[in-house]
Amino acid sequence: MGRAKKQKKNKPKSILTIVICSVVIICLLVPIILKLDGIVDKKKELDALQSTLESQVEENSALEEAVSQGDEAELMEEYARKKGYVMPDERVYVDITPGI
Repeated sequence: MGRAKKQKKNKPKSILTIVICSVVIICLLVPIILKLDGIVDKKKELDALQSTLESQVEENSALEEAVSQGDEAELMEEYARKKGYVMPDERVYVDITPGI
């Protein structure tokens, strides 16, 4: 009979211990999971920045090649046209008809 009484007394303590341990584990795991989510977001941002860097490096090498070949005037004219500039003796016609 002495054993049966000891087991009944230990059950509330063991349940309380399990609940406390569970709460502590959850409190420790939640910040870790949140940090992992942040790491995934930063990884995506890093990948996007690396692809931007690669495209910029390619553009820079193309520009260096154009400068080394002496195509500076053509290159400047191309960039000026993209920005809307025209030559002094040049006429620009703009189509104002609605697109069909």
